[in-house]
Amino acid sequence: MKTVFSSTEEQEQEIASLVARFYNSVFPKYFTENEIIHFREIGVLQPNKSTFTYFATLRDAFQVMACLQVLLSILDKKKIEDSFIIESEFEELFQHNITLLNEYGIFFPFYYDHFTRINHEASKDMQMMDIQVANQYLV
Repeated sequence: MKTVFSSTEEQEQEIASLVARFYNSVFPKYFTENEIIHFREIGVLQPNKSTFTYFATLRDAFQVMACLQVLLSILDKKKIEDSFIIESEFEELFQHNITLLNEYGIFFPFYYDHFTRINHEASKDMQMMDIQVANQYLV
């Protein structure tokens, strides 16, 4: 007999938060609004209904969280670094984490190349969202 621990509610919330970060911060930098709407419709970063397994155990949920965090880190770092050697390492790591997500039934149909060209129209709109406010009161 094997004892496993189920995922926690906090892990599920963190996964939902990471998915929201993709939709609110990452996708708008690279894709148009219509494309992002289409991503929601086809279930990008949503579990496949037939293989809904990633919340099954504590380990599985942790693995999905780690994959999403690595993808976000690579995309954040990609804006800073411009070296070809680093680029190829990022690409391998990026693809490895996409493969893991797909194994857990999370639909992520992108490759590293999909995030090479910034959508300049969306980028202008996103600049205002990236600004940190000095205080919590807006006048």
